[in-house]
This record gives sequence, C-alpha cells and structure tokens, in this order.
Amino acid sequence: MQRYILTEYEDASPATREVYDDFMRTTGATSVPIWIKSLGHSSALARAYWERAKGTLFSGHLPLPLKEMIVFVVSAQHGAKYCSACHAQNVLSLDKTLAFGDLQSFLKSDTGAQLPAYYRSVVTFANKVVKDANGLNDEDFEALLDEGFSKEEICEIIAVIDLATMFNVYTSALRLDLDPQYCAIL
Repeated sequence: MQRYILTEYEDASPATREVYDDFMRTTGATSVPIWIKSLGHSSALARAYWERAKGTLFSGHLPLPLKEMIVFVVSAQHGAKYCSACHAQNVLSLDKTLAFGDLQSFLKSDTGAQLPAYYRSVVTFANKVVKDANGLNDEDFEALLDEGFSKEEICEIIAVIDLATMFNVYTSALRLDLDPQYCAIL
C-alpha cells in the first residue's frame, strides 16, 4: 500500500508552488523531490519542512558537505532508506574525494577509517547522539572543541542531527519511494 499522495507542480496550490519554486531556486534542482511533493497537499506543512531544512542546511557556519555527511550518517543509523540514499548522493556531489563504495564500506565497518579525517570526529559524535543523546558527556563535546569546532558549531551539528531524525521519521513511516536519481545505500 502506498501511504502517501504526491502533489505535482501543475496540481499544486499557488502557495505550495511558492515552496516548490523556493526549493528549486535554493538547491539548483530542476524538479521537486518526492519528500516535498508528499507534503504538497498542505502548503503549511510543505513550507514548515522546507524552511527548517533550508535554515539548517543552507545557513550557519558549517560547510554543506559536512552537514550532508551528518544527515547521511544519522539516516543510515536509523535505517532510513530514503534519507540515506538522498544524502549519500548529496555528499558525493559535494565531495569529489569520496565514491559510493566509500560510503558503503563505511556503513559496513562503522570505523570511519574510509572517511577523510575532516569527517571522523563529527561522525563519531553524531553516532553517539543517535544512540543515546542523554548519554553524552563533557568529553564528547571536548573532543569536538579539540578538533577546532566552536560551541556554536557544535550546536549546529546537533541541529543537523535533529533535522535528520525528523526527516527519517517522516520518510520511513510513509515508506517514501526513492527519487529516480538516488541509489539505495541500505
């Protein structure tokens, strides 16, 4: 059973089309992905989800490739097929030093050894947050501070983890189909 309906651009209300247009303008996409079309029946929901994603991913101090890696890792930890596929593609398009096989190997070994050093400490932190956010200790934060992240950037990392979790619940509960350009990683 398909658990959602898609609202195509031509069938969308003017308010929903505004959200679709902003998404395409901001991301450079030429079409609207399934996740946002599944919210298109409600311009308020589409706008709320998009504004949160836009504000978290496209503003702040952390570079977009790192944010995309965080979303990928969190999504893979949650077993969120749609989000892990989408953000694996985004990581690969933004970081040409990585290949699809690197991401697959990383998920199988979970050591981070295949990842550039730049990502390792943040991935370790993100994995700890996903497993038990209440179990974080000062040493977890100090490790990021020692890597050169500011307290503001650590808050931004947590905001990205939270964003990923929200989308993981939404896309997994509905069992959203993958957009044609995404390759399943899980």
